[in-house]
Order: sequence, then C-alpha cells, then structure tokens
Amino acid sequence: MRRLTAAAGIATALLALAACRSNPDVAAYVGDRQFTEAQVTQLLDDLKKQQGAGADPSSLPNRTQVVQLLVLDQLCQRVNKAAAPAPAGPEDLGTISQRVQTCNESLQAAPVQPTEADLREVYDNGVAVGAIVPADPEQSFEKLKDRLGAGGEVATALGKRKVLTDAAKAADVSVNPRYRSLQFPLLSFQQGPAISAILGQPASEAVVDRIAEPSPEALPQ
Repeated sequence: MRRLTAAAGIATALLALAACRSNPDVAAYVGDRQFTEAQVTQLLDDLKKQQGAGADPSSLPNRTQVVQLLVLDQLCQRVNKAAAPAPAGPEDLGTISQRVQTCNESLQAAPVQPTEADLREVYDNGVAVGAIVPADPEQSFEKLKDRLGAGGEVATALGKRKVLTDAAKAADVSVNPRYRSLQFPLLSFQQGPAISAILGQPASEAVVDRIAEPSPEALPQ
C-alpha cells in the first residue's frame, strides 16, 4: 500500500509540474525562468518605437524569433563560461541578439565526428535550401559527403549542438506549442542552415493562439 501511495504521490507531483509549465500565457520556460507572452509583446513594441513610425515593418522579427532569442540567451549563459552574465533589468532585442551571436561564436564544445547520417542531414538541408542540386551527378551524396565532412566545420557544429541540446534537457526547456520547435542554426550554407540545434518539444499540443503572428523576417542586428 505504501508503494501505491508513493507512486500516486509521484504521479500527482509530475502532473502538477506539467500543468505549471503549460500556461498559455507563458511563451517558454528555461529552468526556473519563464518568459511570458506579455514580455514578448513588450520587446517587439519597444523595438518598433526604437525604429520609429517610418520604419520598414519587414525589419521586425516575428514572435517565434523573439522567443528563440530569449531561450538561447538563457542557455548560453548556462553553458558558456566565457559569456558575460546578462545585466539585471529590461533589455532590448538588439542587445539580446548580439549576445546570442557572440555566444555562438565563443561557445566551447568538443567536436563530434560526423556519422554518415549527420552528413546526410547536412546534404539534405543543402538540397532543401537550394545550395545543392541533386540532379547534377557531380552533386550526388556519394560525391559530396567526404567534402561536406572535411575541414572540421561540421564536427564543430555537431559539438555545439550537443552542448546546447544537453543544456536544454538539463534546464527542462519547455516551449509553448505555438513556437515549437525552435531552431538555432549553428552552421549554414549561404542560402540557409546546414546544422541546427532544435529546442523545445515537437508541436504536438494545442494552445489557444491569443495573438496574431506577424510574417517571419530577419532578426535585429
């Protein structure tokens, strides 16, 4: 009976934990930190004010990109010992974006030797963004796989991805389904990402979408 009682208690605790990390008014949780939808809106409103009334709306990031920045910024502070801690108080998106970019450049990670599956992932991503033309016999996977893995760039990116995904698991990162899954490019072709860290659970749940989603645009520089 004690075992059953204990098991029931654990189940209740797990359900309570799941419930407290699925508030539709919260965009993302990272450890004991949460980012609300209101905070995302405020950051975008502040950016609009900075750019002025005559600014091009296409220069604004969308809400998903803002959530991605906030999550990555928290993870970077957890895993990158060289990174300066974020100052207390409100910040603007430009500052956060720059800090995330610096984190990516300085993130220390042991290289991970790419498997054939990893190289296939890079190849398929290259095809998806138009950097590789599979109809060209000289650009088949067999022809390119050794070149894709040469130079160490793929191994370095895979190492960074492992560090970030491990940190996300340790911090119990939970992302509102409307923003899942967040993708952080770690290695790119000129046309688009080759290797990305994917953070947050797959989009398999439904949450009421209370705020209209702007069209995707570039992150602030």
